[in-house]
Amino acid sequence: MEEINLNSSQPQPKTSEQLRAVPDKTKFAKILPYFIVLVIVGLGIFTGLVLTSVQKAKAQNQQAKSIEEEELSPQQQESFAQTFRDEAEGTVEKNDDLDKYAQGTHKLLRPGGESQTAYLTSSVLDLDEYVGKKVKVFGETFGSSQVGWLMDVGKVEVQ
Repeated sequence: MEEINLNSSQPQPKTSEQLRAVPDKTKFAKILPYFIVLVIVGLGIFTGLVLTSVQKAKAQNQQAKSIEEEELSPQQQESFAQTFRDEAEGTVEKNDDLDKYAQGTHKLLRPGGESQTAYLTSSVLDLDEYVGKKVKVFGETFGSSQVGWLMDVGKVEVQ
């Protein structure tokens, strides 16, 4: 049997030729990936802004198309009157009490002092539109251990 010596002292042939030359990157090729990422992010931001503005416009159109009470059928008016059977008059103010027990986003200041104040919240109206105005509110009264009168407002008449 013949022995194979792996640690032979014979030099291995060296190749000095490159198999393929790697070209140097140009400046444009170096910044191209960053430019592509920047364009994609910019398009995403632009698309988001366009879509939110379209949704805001649709929401404003829906508010503009809200049904006036006069346009309701008699049956709908009766249902509306049963749903919002409580009413009060006064001036609407923002409820800025930072008390942990404060309830309602707004309050209705009525003649007779603090004991006659109605605290308001609304699931269907934006009460900020009526701040500082004398109004008549229609809604449903809720029990509260922190305030004397808590009302969920469903309809507002400016006086």
